[in-house]
Amino acid sequence: MAQLNSITTSQHFRAILYLRWHLFRNGFRRKGGRGELAARIFVFPIFALLIIGPSLAAGSAAYAAASHHKLVALPVIFWAIFVFQIFISINIAPPGLSFDPESLIRFPLSFTRYLVIRLFLGLLSVSTLAGTLALFSAAIGISVAAPTLAPIAFLSALSLAFSNMLFTRMVFAWVDRWLSTRRARELFTALIFLFSIGVQYLNVTFNGVGRHTSHAQQQAKITGSLRMYHSLQPVLLRLPPGLAASSILDVSQDHLVLATFSNFGILLFSALFLAVFALRMQREYRGENLSDSIANSPLSKASVVSTALTQPFRATQSKDSRDAHSLPTTPHLPPIISACLRKELLYVRRNTTQFYGLVAPLAMVFLFAGRVGSFARTGYTFPAAVTYSLLGVSALAYNCFGLDASGIQFYFLAPVRLRTVILAKNLFGFSLTAIQIALVFVVLCFTSGRPPLLITLTTLCWAVFAALSNVTLGNIRSLTAPKKIDPGKLSRKQASQLSALMSIGLMLTLSAVGYGLLALAQTVHLLWLPIPILLALAFGAFSLYLAGLNRVDRIALRNRQTLIEELCKI
Repeated sequence: MAQLNSITTSQHFRAILYLRWHLFRNGFRRKGGRGELAARIFVFPIFALLIIGPSLAAGSAAYAAASHHKLVALPVIFWAIFVFQIFISINIAPPGLSFDPESLIRFPLSFTRYLVIRLFLGLLSVSTLAGTLALFSAAIGISVAAPTLAPIAFLSALSLAFSNMLFTRMVFAWVDRWLSTRRARELFTALIFLFSIGVQYLNVTFNGVGRHTSHAQQQAKITGSLRMYHSLQPVLLRLPPGLAASSILDVSQDHLVLATFSNFGILLFSALFLAVFALRMQREYRGENLSDSIANSPLSKASVVSTALTQPFRATQSKDSRDAHSLPTTPHLPPIISACLRKELLYVRRNTTQFYGLVAPLAMVFLFAGRVGSFARTGYTFPAAVTYSLLGVSALAYNCFGLDASGIQFYFLAPVRLRTVILAKNLFGFSLTAIQIALVFVVLCFTSGRPPLLITLTTLCWAVFAALSNVTLGNIRSLTAPKKIDPGKLSRKQASQLSALMSIGLMLTLSAVGYGLLALAQTVHLLWLPIPILLALAFGAFSLYLAGLNRVDRIALRNRQTLIEELCKI
C-alpha cells in the first residue's frame, strides 16, 4: 500500500497519455486504418473552419462593441458563444476513445485522481476548442479596442471558458446516465423531437419562410425580439456568460468591486458544475449498476440474436424471446429471413435514436414543403424531399451489425449463411426506404399538392438506383469497418468516420446524377428521358449488389477477427 501511495498523479497521467497515444497510433496500423486516417485528414479542415470562423466573428463583434463604446452588447456575444459551444457539443461527438474510461476503476486510483482524469479525458474536443478560442478572440478584440480592459477581458474569458467546459462535461455525464434505461431514452428522444420540431415551426412561422415580408413586418419582428431579450436580461446577466460580460462592463465604469463579485460568481457556478459532475463520477467509481444494464448488456443482445437465428430450428419458446415473438410474422419468407426481419424491427423499436432519424425528416418535410413558394409548383419538391429523407436511412446500411454487438458471434456459430442474414438486413432497409418515400409522397399531397407523374416516376427510379448503390457499398463497409452502437451513449461516436463520409459522398454523387438528368430532360424537352436511363443504372446497380452479396461470406470470414474484436468489446 505504501508503494501504491507513492505513485504520483503525474505518473498516472503519463501512463494514461502513453496508453492513449499508442492506442491512437496503432489504430492506424490495423486493417482499414489508412482509410480512417484519410477521413480524419479530410475532416480536419472542416473542423478548423468550425473553430476559426466563429472565433473571427466573436473577435470582430467584441472589437466593434468596445470601439463604439457599446459594451452593453457583450452579454449577447458571450451568450452566443455559449449556445454555439453547446450546439457543437450535441452535433459533433468528441474524439472517440480506444478504451472505456469507466474501466479505470479496476486500477488502484483514488477518487480524486479518477475525477481529474475523467474531467480532462476528451478535453481537446471540437466544442471545447471552438468555445474557448471564440472567448479569447473576443478578449483580444476588446483589448485591441480598449487596452485598459485587457486584464479583465482575459480573466473573464478564462473563467467563462472553464465554466462552459465544466457545464458541458456535467450535462453529458448525466445525460448518459439517464439514457442507460430504455424508458428514459424514449422520453428523452420525444423531448428532443418536440423541441427541434417546435424550434423549426417557430422559425418558419416567425421568419415567414417562403413568404414575402415587408419592411414594416421585419421591423416589428426585430422590435419583438428586442422586447423579449430585455424581459429576459435580468436572468441572463446572473448566469456565467452574463456575469463575464458584466465584469468587463463594471471595470469600464470603474466599479472594481462589482467586477470582482461577478468573476467570483462565475467561480461559484463552476464549483457547482464540478460538484454535480463529481457526484456522477463518484457513483461510477463505486461501481454503480445501472437499472437497465442487464437489458442493454452485450449478453442480452447476443441472446436476442441467438434466439432469432435458432428459433426456426426450435419448437419451444424461451423467455428471452418474448419481445421478438410479439412482433408480426412474415409467413411467406424463408424462416431465417423472417426471424432476422423481426429482430431488426425489434432493434428499431428499442433504439430511439434510430427511430428519431427516421421520423424527423418527415416532420421537416411537412413544415417546409408548403412554404417553398413557386418551387413547389415546379414539381421538384418531391425529389428534393426524397433525397433529404433518405440521408438517414442510407447511413444505416454502412454499419448494419452495430446494434448486434456481441451477437455477431452467433452469426458464425449458427447453421446459417451470413449472406442470408445480410439479405434480411437489406430487405429491412429497403422496406424502410419504401415507407419513407410513401410517407413523403402523402405529406406532399396534403401540403404542396401532388407531384407531376413523370417527376414522380423519375424520383422512384432514382430511389431504387440510390438504395441499391448504398446497400452494395454499405454491406462491404459493415464487414470491414464495423462500429459498436451503444444507444445509451449520446456523446460518443457511433460510426466509422470514413463510412460516414462515404455515405454522404455517395448520396451527393447520386443526387448530382439525378438532378443532372432532370436538367438534361428540361433542356431537350424530353421529360421522360431520365426514366429509362435510371432504370438501366438501377439494373447495373442490382447486378453489382448480387455480385457483392455472393461475396459477403468470404469477406466476413477474412474480417471475422475485426468484427468480433470491435463489436464484442465492453
